[in-house]
Amino acid sequence: MYTCGRVFNLHWRIFLGVSIFVGVFAAIYEHYGHGVMSNAMIFAFLYPLLLGFLPTIVLACLRSVRKMEYAGGIRAGVNLLYSGIASLTVGSIVTGVVEIYGTTYYLLVVYSYVGVILTVLGTLVTIIALARETGRAAKRA
Repeated sequence: MYTCGRVFNLHWRIFLGVSIFVGVFAAIYEHYGHGVMSNAMIFAFLYPLLLGFLPTIVLACLRSVRKMEYAGGIRAGVNLLYSGIASLTVGSIVTGVVEIYGTTYYLLVVYSYVGVILTVLGTLVTIIALARETGRAAKRA
């Protein structure tokens, strides 16, 4: 089985790469947008950076979390959280593309709603699972 330390060390590197990729993608897309800019596109890289990179690097550095098994509630919560981050990032990029094109679409807010719900739910499940595992580890010691 994988430990949380090993998994989170991999995840923060992935989120850093995704943030860089999205930032470069947005810059290139706006360069060819004929002077039209979109805040949704410009700031799309912040979702994986602030919601993915920062929390996972903090979790990778915590000694109490590093030795925990990456399974059960921790894995489920992290998967929900990462799905929410992906929804927010993709929704921001798609909104930026639509804005640069010069139109709007009312269903684009679904990305935001789903992303926020999944992110909050994933964060809560992860915190509860980490607290439960920390309590179990304290009882063993």
